[in-house]
Amino acid sequence: MRASTTPLLALVVTFVLGQAALAQGTVIRTVTVRASTTGAPGMMGGPALPTLSDVVVVGKVVELEPDTVTAAPYRGAPKEQLVTYKVAHLKIEDRVRGASGVTQVRVGFPAEAPSLLAPGTETGRTGRAITGTVFVGSQRAGLGLAPGLEGCFYLTKHPTADFYLLVGVPVQKKDPGYAKQVDRLKQVARVLDDPVEALRSKDLNERFEAAQVILQRYRTPRGSNLREPVPDEENKLIVALLAELPWVPADGKRVRPDGRMVPHREVLWYSINPGEFGFKRPEVPKRQPGDPPVDVNKLMDEATTKFLKESGDKIKLKRFVQK
Repeated sequence: MRASTTPLLALVVTFVLGQAALAQGTVIRTVTVRASTTGAPGMMGGPALPTLSDVVVVGKVVELEPDTVTAAPYRGAPKEQLVTYKVAHLKIEDRVRGASGVTQVRVGFPAEAPSLLAPGTETGRTGRAITGTVFVGSQRAGLGLAPGLEGCFYLTKHPTADFYLLVGVPVQKKDPGYAKQVDRLKQVARVLDDPVEALRSKDLNERFEAAQVILQRYRTPRGSNLREPVPDEENKLIVALLAELPWVPADGKRVRPDGRMVPHREVLWYSINPGEFGFKRPEVPKRQPGDPPVDVNKLMDEATTKFLKESGDKIKLKRFVQK
């Protein structure tokens, strides 16, 4: 995977109203969403939308179905939580990930959701604020689609209905740096399609960024709380990378001028859920008057290095199963 200075998109969400309902990890809120085309530092600086998506495609909304569809937002939802959706037909021009063998997909969105595309409206650098329903826990954005909207769409299969949902804000063709952003998404897709090849790269930066993408994907619930073991070779390569990295960079600078993360263990450590394998965070010694500050990073480097050396072969990572 070649390195890129183009960061993933940021989805900035500001909560403005309570009205929340918990549903298998999904929080439904009325919020103000800023449809932003500005990036966040590093591959994983933003919501890492490709890793949360089943399908990523470049395409154009060609029409809306005349009738609405009512469906449960999650399996087992009570009747009072049923959602009414409008459904858009998205014509596929290029496949970044998934959607093999089809030319169109159906994409649903809450019927009352505000349209992302308003004729003559420019989002600008900081984006346009839109208030609507957002499924925060699963990153499903309750934004409306309209015929003529073109760009790159992140989609996930609706848990109970025969259509997809948006995962975050689409990258519109009119957005600055659109082509570079799509190219970056394709790089991420290649990592997800062949994790072992990406983790075997001779370039440390590429292995590190690949591990970020893979672990983000694996730790994201896929419609259930069921998990399965990560394939042995992937598991081995990720654990080896952890052992290779320092806890933090020697100079303490975690982010480079181009916005990409400097490879270090701290970024990946809690993505593997180390407590599940017996790791315990070291206790910080009590300071006496006149003592210098405790170097917590040094403590963590020593503790995690020792743990990986003694118990690395016992670390068997798991990933959520799609259901």
